[in-house]
Amino acid sequence: MIGDNKIVESREIVSCFDDDRYVLVVKKDGDVVGLNFMQGCDSDSLEQFKEQYSDIDYALTDFYNAVARYLGGASELDRINQAIWAYFEFRNLIDTRKYNNK
Repeated sequence: MIGDNKIVESREIVSCFDDDRYVLVVKKDGDVVGLNFMQGCDSDSLEQFKEQYSDIDYALTDFYNAVARYLGGASELDRINQAIWAYFEFRNLIDTRKYNNK
């Protein structure tokens, strides 16, 4: 809420220096409806992020929404970053199994 007004939809790019990534967070009525990220968080990579990662990763978004209530952290952004790390590891395990079992 901003005064008597309500933010209905927002789209933010957050620089998460501790996790070394940029994160796209799209919200509608306070709920996260879109996420994407790119590892590497320096001033030179922001334009690359905007050009190549501005679309929503729906698989990541669904993963986050499925696990968010099970995550800790002091803020929603902490939980988003935890979910991104878990999702990244999950996808790596799938790829490892896929390519090592041929």
